[in-house]
Amino acid sequence: MAALCVKQNLLTLVAVALILAGYVKAQSCGCAANECCSQYGYCGTTSEFCGQGCKEGPCTTTPSSGVSVGDIVTDDFFNGILNQASGSDCAGKSFYTRAAFLDALNSYTQFGTTGTADDSKREIAAFFAHVTHETGSLCHIEETDGASKDYCDESNTQYPCNPDKNYFGRGPLQLTWNYNYGAAGNSIGFDGLNAPETVATDVVVSFKTALWFWMNNVHSVLSQGFGATIRAINGAVECDGKEPDLVQARINYYNQYCSQLGVAPGDNLTFVLYVFSGSCFTLPRNIVASGCGCGIDQCCNQRGQCGTSYDFCGVGCQDGPCYGPLQTNDVLVADIVTAEFFNGILDKADASCPGKKFYTRAAFIEALNSFNDFGRIGSIDDSKREIAAFFGHVTHEIGHFCYIEEIHGHSKKYCSKAYTKYYPCNPNKGYYGRGPIQLTWNFNYESAGKSIGFDGLNSPETVANDPVISFKTALWYWMKKVHPIIHQGFGATIQAINYFECHGAYLAIVKGRVAHYTEYCHQLGVAPGNNLTC
Repeated sequence: MAALCVKQNLLTLVAVALILAGYVKAQSCGCAANECCSQYGYCGTTSEFCGQGCKEGPCTTTPSSGVSVGDIVTDDFFNGILNQASGSDCAGKSFYTRAAFLDALNSYTQFGTTGTADDSKREIAAFFAHVTHETGSLCHIEETDGASKDYCDESNTQYPCNPDKNYFGRGPLQLTWNYNYGAAGNSIGFDGLNAPETVATDVVVSFKTALWFWMNNVHSVLSQGFGATIRAINGAVECDGKEPDLVQARINYYNQYCSQLGVAPGDNLTFVLYVFSGSCFTLPRNIVASGCGCGIDQCCNQRGQCGTSYDFCGVGCQDGPCYGPLQTNDVLVADIVTAEFFNGILDKADASCPGKKFYTRAAFIEALNSFNDFGRIGSIDDSKREIAAFFGHVTHEIGHFCYIEEIHGHSKKYCSKAYTKYYPCNPNKGYYGRGPIQLTWNFNYESAGKSIGFDGLNSPETVANDPVISFKTALWYWMKKVHPIIHQGFGATIQAINYFECHGAYLAIVKGRVAHYTEYCHQLGVAPGNNLTC
C-alpha cells in the first residue's frame, strides 16, 4: 500500500475524523458557515462537498443499510480466503482470524453498513479484495523484504521517526510510512511510532489499522466504483497504466467476492488515465466520461472524482462535459511583479543570505516565459491574488529569498523507495528542498526535470545553481499542483503545498503564510478573498 507524501499529490490522505453530523460550523477547513468541508479539505455546498466524506459544516448523512457485517463475512467466506494461502512461510494462516476481524469491526460501525444492502456487500467485497491482494490471501503479515525499505518521511515532524524502528507494510492492508503509523496509533490506541511491530503481533490491532485506513481514505470514494478504491490505496504505483496486471488482479478478486456475496460489482472497475500536454492538463470539452467512470452528465476532476460543479468541470477537468480551459486575460505579470515589488521581498533578507545574490526578478521573468497561464486566469484581481499567493508561499519557504537549499537538507532522506521503479534515486544525490518553493523528493525532481529540461535525478543540484531553472521548478510545481485550485482560496493552496500544516497541526505556520499573502495582496491593491486557512 502506498501512501502519499508532502507535495506529492492533490489527493492528500490525511488521517482526520470523518465528521458526518450536520450543521457544524466549518473552522479548521476555513469554509464559510454555510459551506461544507469535503474529505479533501475544499469548500462548497453541493453533494460532493456535503455528502459522503464531509468533515465539517452542514454535512448530510448517509442512511445505514441495516446490514450486519458478521452475517456477510461468514466463517465460510473468511476461511475461503484464508484457505487459498499456500506455502510454508504463510505466517498469516495462524494469525488472521474472523473473530479478530469482527472484534476490530466494533470500532468502525460505518464499515459495510452505508447505503443499500448491495452497497454493503460491494464494500465488503472491495475491502477483502484489496486485503487478498496485499497479503496473498491472508498469507503475509509483514511486507516481503520490508526491513530493507525506507518508509520514513523525515519532513513530517508531526510524526517523527524512531531511528530504531521500521515503518514497512504490516497487517491486512500493509500499513506503511511513519505518518500513517503515528496517526493510526493515536486513533486506535497503540504507539505506532515506537512500537510499529504491534501491527504484526496483535491481530485485533492489525485489523483495526486496515479498517482505520479504509474508513479515512477509501470509504468516502466507494460511490465512484472499485477503480476509485484502487487509486486511494495504491494509485501512485499502479494507476495510469503503470501496473495493469496488478490492477487486473485486484479487480479479479473483487469480482470473485461480489459473485460469492450475490451482488453485481457495479461500474467503474478501473480508473482514469491522467492526460497531460507537457506540464499542463489537456482539457477536452464535451466528451463522454468513460475512463473516469462518471455518469454521462458528470465531469471527472483532476483527482479522479465525479461531479457537476465548477470544481469538477472547470480547471483540471479530465473527462465529461468539461467547461474547457479558462481563457487567459491580458494581464502582464511583469507589470505586477515590478522591480519594487520583487526587491521589496529580497531586501528583507539578511545581507549574508546566499539567495540575495541568486534570485533575481530577471530570472523569474525569464522562467515565466515557459508558463504562460501563471497569473493570467480570470479577472485582473484574480491574477493579482495568484501572484500574491505564489510569492506568499515563496517568502515562507525560503525566508524572503534568503535560502536556496533546505537547512540541514543534506542530512535528510527524500528518496521514496516505494517509487524507485519509476523514479530511481541516484545514491550519490540528495533530493532535499531547493529553489523558491523548496522542491523535494525524487519523483518531483524527475518529473520537473523531464518537463523543464534538466536531469532531475542525476543533477538535482541544478535547481540550486541555475536561478532560471530554480524558478521554473517552482512555477512547474505551482501550475501542476496549486494553480488548478487557486479559485478555492488561499487555504486550498496551503493544503496543496504542505497539507501537514493543515487541520490545526501547525497553526502558527499557517498564520505566517496567510500573513505574507495578505501583505502582498495589500501591496497589489486587491482583496485577499475568502477561505484563507486550511
